[in-house]
Amino acid sequence: MAKPIAIAKSERKAWAREHFRGFENVLMPSFGADLRELDEEGIRLDVRQSIKHGFFSSLCAIETGLSMDERKRMLSIACDEAGDKIGIAVSLCGETLEENFEILKHAESVGASHALLSYPQSFTPKTQDDVYNFGKAIADSTNMGIYLFVSDKFSLHHLHPSGVPFDAYERLADVDNVIAMKLGGMDPGMILECFERFNGRLLVTTVNLGLIPMLRKSFDVRWSGAWTVEALQSPEKPHAVQFFNLLLEGKTEEAMKVYWSMAPALGAMMRIMAPLIPTGMYHWPLLKFQQWMSGGNGGLTRQPVMRVFERDLMVIRGGMRAIGIDCKDPNEDFFVGRSVLARTRK
Repeated sequence: MAKPIAIAKSERKAWAREHFRGFENVLMPSFGADLRELDEEGIRLDVRQSIKHGFFSSLCAIETGLSMDERKRMLSIACDEAGDKIGIAVSLCGETLEENFEILKHAESVGASHALLSYPQSFTPKTQDDVYNFGKAIADSTNMGIYLFVSDKFSLHHLHPSGVPFDAYERLADVDNVIAMKLGGMDPGMILECFERFNGRLLVTTVNLGLIPMLRKSFDVRWSGAWTVEALQSPEKPHAVQFFNLLLEGKTEEAMKVYWSMAPALGAMMRIMAPLIPTGMYHWPLLKFQQWMSGGNGGLTRQPVMRVFERDLMVIRGGMRAIGIDCKDPNEDFFVGRSVLARTRK
């Protein structure tokens, strides 16, 4: 089992500046054929793939139909397989603060390094103090790094028209182990104001890949995540990682050549995913399909889940084929998963 990362809270911001470089992807659970049990080998395969892709970290999306015991087991498996080769983060999905405390305690004990702050459906803050108090309680409960999340799905527009609780986040940005900020929304005004306010205090990033070259001209953008970067590359053709590395080296013109070479796959991904962004929904099976196309385990996740249509699979497959990633396995194999198929074919 991976050893816990012994870093003091006061050192977390410096630690993040050293380690957050490039991309963080999303690690989703894999299951056996009947979806009753976690598939340990499938999870381990996806961790190994994340390492091969060249990502600096993987975020465990444990909000995908798992019990508390399964959430802990997935984190344990991921941290054990990752060792010191890649960071493991966790998406906080507890329905109460106490559930989040329990997740954080276990995650820290098995070697996870940071966590994405999220808010349960039952969290309906009346003031920005409510948001601050929730986030501060999370940060105070752990030595792990915490990164803030900006997303329309939290429905915080009554606190600020942008949906960002700026006053609360201004205060949270000064907490020792609050290290970064993920901008999940696409509004350019919101993105600019977040960078203007928090750059230098937090490692701010956006999932809007096309804005990053421009933002780097004024701000210290050194990472992006957490999302399925595998939609744009394979371990053998690491387009996205190459793109970001070139930006970090100051080679913007070369980076943009790589960016445009990814355009067909990026367009296919956005055609499928963009309509879901304002709803706060994630199409877990399609995200896993993107990973499966470049060697990931694949397989369905439990209900509640969005249905998979062949037309969407073909859009993703066509976009990836256009950038040189041509998976030879038939789509029906995805629904089972590579590790289950490997066991049944022995």
